[in-house]
Amino acid sequence: MKSNSIFIIIIQSITIVCLVWVVIMIGGNKLSTDSTDDYDDNFIDYTKVENGLLLIELPKAVAINSNIKYEVLRKTSFVDSTIFYGESINIKPLINLNTKLLNVRNKIDQLSIQITAAEEYLEKLTILNDDNKNISDNVLGQQQIDVISLKNQSESLKDDKANIMATIHNEWGGTFAEIFSKRKDIKLKSIISGKNKLVKITFSTDKINLEAPMVVKISSLAQTNYDYEALYFSSTPEINVNRSGMSFYYLVNDNRMLNEEKFTGHRSANTDNRQLLFIPKKSVIWSNGIPWAYTHINNTKKYIKKSLSGLKEINNGWVIEEGNFIAGDLIVTEGAQLLLSEEFKYQIKNENED
Repeated sequence: MKSNSIFIIIIQSITIVCLVWVVIMIGGNKLSTDSTDDYDDNFIDYTKVENGLLLIELPKAVAINSNIKYEVLRKTSFVDSTIFYGESINIKPLINLNTKLLNVRNKIDQLSIQITAAEEYLEKLTILNDDNKNISDNVLGQQQIDVISLKNQSESLKDDKANIMATIHNEWGGTFAEIFSKRKDIKLKSIISGKNKLVKITFSTDKINLEAPMVVKISSLAQTNYDYEALYFSSTPEINVNRSGMSFYYLVNDNRMLNEEKFTGHRSANTDNRQLLFIPKKSVIWSNGIPWAYTHINNTKKYIKKSLSGLKEINNGWVIEEGNFIAGDLIVTEGAQLLLSEEFKYQIKNENED
């Protein structure tokens, strides 16, 4: 009898344990399902397919907060290896020298007028002094002192002028010293006013003879779409310590150029009438070992990812033939990685559902 009671208790305990286990399993599955449902409810799919192309369409607020930027894709010349480097010169020191020189010249001119008048007055006083001492010796002597003082001031200013000219010659070169010696010079006025930008270009010794080319094409490293034509101006007085080679000044008639902006120059190659485009380096993203870039469909919130092919890399981007991309496309320059992550998020969700 006692054995039967123990057996019944054991059976009841096992039953209770089994019931508790079933309740826990059912509750866990429900929680898991709820979590999955919550994930699905919170997931926002920004991708869509139109005309066989996978698009990413971001809400306006998301696009603004993501700071996505794009620029017009432009045609370019096919370029070969870099043959020189350049830098836009900050001409503020040159402007200061010009201001000092103008001030000194004006003072010298004013003193010259005063000296002429003082000497004429001295001559009259001398005549009066010689004529029965109508003017005292003291008055005559004071005027002589005044004339000498004015001349000494003039000589001192002429020394200042010579020092300024020497500084111009030593720091900016003989051509600048020559044009500064003139009262008016059209080229100097265009440089000082900023109409023409001054660029220093350094050629490596193996890429140039002793004579610099009169016209060169330069490409901006900061403003990737900007190319400029630079006209030879003069040699430079100093050796470029950062890059071995010969340096020359060039003038660029373009107000877009920034002070101390950096440039490279390339040898243009025959394009064989091909339509070539420049792709900024910051636009290129890599996925599965393939380079891609996004374009923005104007007046929409849509972005398309396109593969890049036939790339030739240069210092600040790539050159490709027109085809998959065409001139005038709006290529994404900032935010491409964000767009790629949105596409991956969509793909990962689909894989999980499978």
